[in-house]
Amino acid sequence: VDNSNVVFAQDYYYKFGTAPPFVDDGNTDFPKTMPFTPSQQRYDTMKKYRDRVQRGIDLVAALGEAIEKGEYNAIQDGSSPEYSIRPMGLMANGFLASENTGTTNELLLARWYINEIFLDINDIKNADSKSSALAAHAAAKRALNSYISLMNRVITSKVGDKFVLV
Repeated sequence: VDNSNVVFAQDYYYKFGTAPPFVDDGNTDFPKTMPFTPSQQRYDTMKKYRDRVQRGIDLVAALGEAIEKGEYNAIQDGSSPEYSIRPMGLMANGFLASENTGTTNELLLARWYINEIFLDINDIKNADSKSSALAAHAAAKRALNSYISLMNRVITSKVGDKFVLV
């Protein structure tokens, strides 16, 4: 499986060779369970990465404005640190993996959603029409909402406030 065009090469596709379903808001059918990680670990991770991840969420959501103005080719590509792609991955690591569990299937799933966001941002930048850019933005928001839904499942009141979907 060639997974060299993404940020996190070891993701769901790398392990299973197929794309997973997207997660709808509030849907807990997939994945069936979430790995245990200590509350303190999740709290520390939230404290460290929440602001950066939120800025990335806001920036991806705001790409629709650039598309509507026809400026989608002028946006930064997905590797730009402003999108907080790597902090999203670090947050997923802190929420979905521990010394006891190692890399879990749920972590690989989160990485796949993050990779999709990254690829969709690049698709927006490289779009040849406004409709293509809008389709890529819709795909990016769907992947982003799946990532947020996955993260929200392990954010308890002791950890902090859940993220709002876009």
